[in-house]
Formats: sequence, C-alpha cells, structure tokens
Amino acid sequence: MIVLNLILLVLVSLGFVDYFPSPNNALEFFYQLGFLPSVWGLYGVLLFLVLVPLSLIPKARFFMPFIVGVLGGTLAVMVYIDGYIYDIFNYHINWFFIEAFWADEDGEFFDISLKTYFLFSFVALLIAAFEIFALWLVVTKITQRNKLRFAGFIIGPLLFAVVLVVNVTHSWAYAQNYSPITSLGAHVPFYFPIHSRSLKDNKLLSSLAGDEQPAALPDNIFYPKKEMVCENPDKPNIIMVVLESWRGDKLDEKIAPNTYALAQESQWFKEHHSSGSVTTKGIFSLMYGIAPTYMDNVVANNGAGGPVLLNVLKDQGYDFGIYPSGDITRIKLTDSSFSPVKPFVHHGEGKDTIEKDVDVLNKMQSLINDSEKPYFGFMFFNSSHYLYYYPDKHEKFTPVEKPSLVDFQAGKNPEPYMNRYKNSLHFVDSLIGKLIDQLKAKGQWENTVFIVTSDHAEEFADTAPTRFGHGSNFTRYQTHVPLVVHWPGKLKKTYEHKTASIDVTATLLNDLMKCENPISDFSSGENLFTETPRDVQIVASYYNYAFVTPQGSFIQNPYGLLDSKNNMDKADDQMKLDPKKAFKALQQMKHFYEQPKP
Repeated sequence: MIVLNLILLVLVSLGFVDYFPSPNNALEFFYQLGFLPSVWGLYGVLLFLVLVPLSLIPKARFFMPFIVGVLGGTLAVMVYIDGYIYDIFNYHINWFFIEAFWADEDGEFFDISLKTYFLFSFVALLIAAFEIFALWLVVTKITQRNKLRFAGFIIGPLLFAVVLVVNVTHSWAYAQNYSPITSLGAHVPFYFPIHSRSLKDNKLLSSLAGDEQPAALPDNIFYPKKEMVCENPDKPNIIMVVLESWRGDKLDEKIAPNTYALAQESQWFKEHHSSGSVTTKGIFSLMYGIAPTYMDNVVANNGAGGPVLLNVLKDQGYDFGIYPSGDITRIKLTDSSFSPVKPFVHHGEGKDTIEKDVDVLNKMQSLINDSEKPYFGFMFFNSSHYLYYYPDKHEKFTPVEKPSLVDFQAGKNPEPYMNRYKNSLHFVDSLIGKLIDQLKAKGQWENTVFIVTSDHAEEFADTAPTRFGHGSNFTRYQTHVPLVVHWPGKLKKTYEHKTASIDVTATLLNDLMKCENPISDFSSGENLFTETPRDVQIVASYYNYAFVTPQGSFIQNPYGLLDSKNNMDKADDQMKLDPKKAFKALQQMKHFYEQPKP
C-alpha cells in the first residue's frame, strides 16, 4: 500500500519536473531520475517504521492499509494543489497563505472562483477513487497471491537505497555548491534533504559530475529584476562593522562608549531589527537586501549571482576586504552573501576568539592604509558570541560568571552572564574606536560611510526564565539590534521608526550609489531614511520564519503549522493575521521568483 501511494505521489508531482534544469551529465540524470521517488520514499520509509510494530497486533493489521490510504491520499491532494499554486505564484502553500485566504472574506487578494473549487474537488475524488482501488487490490489480490510472496523484501530495501543514494548525492552537491542538483529542492514541497561537508571530496560523485562546474545563473530567481544602472562619481568608501549578537538596548555610553559617541553625531536608528534571529539569515538579509526566506534557494543556486550591492561596487572599481572572525565558509555565507568577492574573504587568525577579532581589525587597517581605490570593508567580530570573550582589562561589569547551558536550564539569575556579555561588547567597541581614529588620522573619515550593526540580538531570560541566546523566538530580545550610520553630508539625527536589515542595501544602492532602478528591482526593503511605518517584517531562524507585526509574530514552523505569539513569545489565539499585511509579506516572498515584465 505504501508503494502504491509512492507511485501516486510521483505521478501527482511530475509537474514540478518542468522546473528542473536539463541534466548535463550522468550524475544529474540519475539524480533527477531518483529525486521524486526519494522525496516521497522517505515518508514511506518513516511510515513503514512506525507501522511495523503495529503489525504485531493481529486486529490492527487490517486497519493499516486504510491508514496508509488516508495519509497518502491526503498528501497527494495537498501536493496537487501546491503544484497548482506554485505555477501561479512561484511559492509553495504554507499556513500564512491559508490563514490569509480564510481571513480574506471579500476575496480582495485571493479570489478563487467556483471553477477552481470544482477542479480541486474533482481531483480529490479521483485520488479517493485511486485509494479505494488500491485497497481492493491489496486486500483481495496482492496479499492473497502465491507467487512472488517475497517481493516486498526486494522492494523495501530498493526504496531505502534510492532514498539513501539521492540524499548522499545532495549532501555532496551542497558541499560543492553544485546548483544543478541543490536547486531542485526549492521546486518540490515537503523536501528535507541531509547536509554534510564530509562528502565534499568524494571521487566517484565528482567523476560522474565531470570536470566542468556549472556557472549559469538560476532560471527561477530573478535578482535583480532588471539590469542595474548606477553611478556615483564621488565613490565614497564603505565600511560595515558587524558585532555578533548585539542587542539594541545594550548600546549606551558605559557598554559601548565609542559607538555611543558615534551615534550622537551620526544617524542612529533606535528601532532597527535584524531580518534573522540567527547569523546566516541576518547576514544574508543585510547583504542581499531581500527577505530571508530566499536564502535556502539562493544557497542551492550557488549564490544566485551574489548580492547586487557587491556586484555594483565591483563594476564601479572598488577594492574589497571581507574580514570575519569566525568561519563563515562553513555556514555557506562565503558562497552566497560574499560570492562575488570570495577571493577577498580572509578569516581572522589567532589562537582564540580575542586574537582573531584583533586580527580582523589589523586586516581592515591594512586595507585602509594600502588601498589606492575606493573600498568596501566588512568586519564581523565574534567575541560577543556565546561564551562572550574579552581581555581582563575590559571587565567593567561585575559580578560575572561563565555561561553554562546547565545554569540556563535551571533558570538561574541572568545578571552575571549579562555582565560578561556587556564586557565582551565593551572590548569590541574599543576596536571600533581604534578604527575610527585611524580613518580620521588618514583623512578618510569624511569620505567613508561607516555602518555599525549586528546579525541578531541575544536574549537573557527576557521572555522565560530558561530562555537564553537567539534563534528560538522572534521577539525584540532576539531581533532588535543597533544601527548607527556615519554618512558624510547627512545631518545627525535619531530615528524612531522601525527599520530592518533589508533596508541597508536598499539605501546604499538607492541613496549612495545613485542607482536609477526602483528599489523593488533589487531589494525587499525600503530606504532607511523614509520614515514610513513598517507594519510587517519577515524574520527567519534556522528552521522557521515569521511575519512580525506590532502585535506579535505569526510563525510558520517546519511542519506547516501556524503559531500566533505575542511580544513576550506567549501563545495568543486572539491574535488575527491581517490579510493585507499577510499579502504584503507574501508579495515580498515571491517577488524575485516572478519573471520581470518587458
């Protein structure tokens, strides 16, 4: 019964094959051949493992084919409807879409005709008829046969082998940034492949792929929407300084005196929020300027050409220096967020995090001293990441205690850990002060746009006694980050309107590089200096994403269920998803999947 439903699901999902690139070698051909059976076969293997123990109960055995039929038929209907929607909107159905549809009583955004309801109902009836036929076939024919009674012992391991081989191949492709394979997953719903860098140098898979690595851009991501037309004859330097895990309410004259002093004479965005509650999504949104939900597909497509900002700066003749303290290659940021300038990515060196952060400063200072052209510098300091590092002389806040997950779980007083965290910020702020002093001494300060921000914030038992760190919710305690911008020629000002990571690139290209394109050609964001309300923001973690509104977060979890949480991360069933806000966010999520009009 599982095998029959596997065949059904493969047939129903064949429409997604139209989005697959043409195979160029044996590896791509065999991967595509086994891809759909592997996607649905994984669910079949898991269901088999769940049901096998039940087969030991004599009466339960008669109900198991019926259970498989109900689950398989329901999934088949969902896959068909998803494919129908994907052809139109270029994104898969999720609970945001469903909630917005049911809440949209007047059909202002999702007006589905009676004809469409009839089609979906007809397909559901056909699938139900198939399941009834399959049940009859299994009960009256297949299980009663005398010949080939051991066929199941062949089919089962064969199915498991297909699932295993396809996932191992995907793992190799992911490590190699081999987009003809990794890009397939974005087109098929409910697909969760494995990832491992240990297979990167597998000789068999490399030989099947051939010597040529694909360089073509993806045909399903249109970023930017049109060719960029930009020219700023002044070509100012740009330096981005990013501190790990810096929350916005921890920027003051005691914790970060240098950055605080900078804020007083620059543009300080006090209600700035990262578009990610984790590093990968936060940096991705900062550099690409698009919603973080695009990241998996961009990574699968080998960076999709890289951030528009970096490509524009390359075209304008800029020098580059990308200096992360931690390893950003391992987390796929080198291959995506900095793909156009990969040769200029140089990680901090040293025996510990403190030395690596100091080395990041040294590398940036060398770029300032040596470059004879305008330059873009990116610094990513890591000392403020858990476990929070600093030299002894920066221990300004006491008492301190080294963080421990055991203590976090016990709900201990967060003050000693917060003090250690603030000391680490004080240390990195001192490095920022040295960099500012050097720029002024070299006479470059008034020709440099200097940006200080963070990848995400850090919680210290703000929403619950055991809640520490980041990536676990979408409250301000994990998303609210500093943003201070020194922009020569602009008046100092403190801004109170809400801004987001995706606004930074939008502003640099629109306002600094004088790009003629509308912002919608290259970003999901808005100009930072446009003080219009941002009533919905898409924020992502490693495993889910949310629509964040002033009332709270509507969270799409990996299982397709929608959770409504208030601003203290507590479930709130009274919160309702405004269809207009949902539609606005959904438009951001699909905008760069839509082919631009001539």
